[in-house]
Amino acid sequence: MIEKNYKQFKEKVITETLANGLKVIMIPKRNYHKTFAVITTPFGSLDRQFQINDEAPITVPAGTAHFLEHKLFEKEHSDAFTRFGELGADANAFTNAFQTSYLFSTTQNLKLAVTHLLDFVQTPYFSDQTIAKEQGIIGQEIQMYDDDANWAVYMGLLQLLYPDSPLAEDIAGTKQSISKITPQLLYSIHRAFYQPNQLTLQLVGCFDPVEALSVIRANQESKQFENVAVTRFEAPITVPRQKEVIQSFDVSRPKIALGIRLEGTQLTGSEATKFILAADILADMLFGEQTDWYQNLYNKGIIDTEFTTSFDLLHGYQFVSFFSETTEYELLTKAISNQMASYEDVLSHQEETFEALRRATLGEGIQRLNSLESIALRGDDTLFGTNLFDKVMLLQELTYNDMLESAKKIYQNASLKRFILKK
Repeated sequence: MIEKNYKQFKEKVITETLANGLKVIMIPKRNYHKTFAVITTPFGSLDRQFQINDEAPITVPAGTAHFLEHKLFEKEHSDAFTRFGELGADANAFTNAFQTSYLFSTTQNLKLAVTHLLDFVQTPYFSDQTIAKEQGIIGQEIQMYDDDANWAVYMGLLQLLYPDSPLAEDIAGTKQSISKITPQLLYSIHRAFYQPNQLTLQLVGCFDPVEALSVIRANQESKQFENVAVTRFEAPITVPRQKEVIQSFDVSRPKIALGIRLEGTQLTGSEATKFILAADILADMLFGEQTDWYQNLYNKGIIDTEFTTSFDLLHGYQFVSFFSETTEYELLTKAISNQMASYEDVLSHQEETFEALRRATLGEGIQRLNSLESIALRGDDTLFGTNLFDKVMLLQELTYNDMLESAKKIYQNASLKRFILKK
């Protein structure tokens, strides 16, 4: 076992990679009654084509990762959720652009719950009948999202920034795309991305690491897995074709999304996480509630408390987005454009503001270290290999100059795109 000590937080992270490739990360916290466990595969909605060994490449319809997440809980004669309930554990799962995770929390029967988590994730069962049933259920879910104006404006911006890309397609897919899902496809994905050397199991909370690892190792040694080579094919990222799209929707006030995409910033590891931290503070310094820029627009009724901004970095997709509900979208667009164009002047001699925001963000990060779920899920583990402890330490080291460098990469010569929903 490899042990990494974070003395400042009085925490340790224990990592062990089993003989079959399963990576186990354990963060024991003796003063807690609960334990949180999550098993993750780096297979998400962005994964749209892959190859196993030298076999024919497999194309993945939009929504398949999410669909597989749902179907994995259902077995031939049982349901995984039911068993977790019998053990006194609360279970859940989620899919995003770059991962699928299955998780539970419990104060009892930890060994049985961990065994069940491994078993149901690693033992698939799919049939034509269960898939047809799920296609109907997820089809209703897709319709619900189609009727949601906030989701529509978000997806509209992604389609504007990254046309014809997997990112611009709903994680749940479309009714048409999920109709192409078959048992054979799901079994192939499971064979490729749910083999042990693709999975990471993380435990956080009240447990003995030696005992937990013994249970996990015994479970894995009782199973046989096919060792396959997996090749991913990344979808090309095309150039935006339009600067603005206006779409009709049943809204009381226009909903606006504006965005800029970054090109050529292929950061990895802790450098990527550090860049994200700097970009988040930068957004607060330029567009946050405490700025004169924000207060001026708010007092004029151009924006309200619904105005938000965010920065996303997902492999080859890196973008800043702004969302608002306003009739004065021309004035808002001009205000954002002017603020971006004059970012150097706005940020000049703002060391004290940066430090105040950094400390506030650091305080929030340290507070999250009290949450087992945050430790397990709020890091950049899957994308960049940095956990929540790493993120807090990187935030401690972040400087004003780091933030200025990030501003140059993001806002210099930025091109603003706009998506509008209105009646």
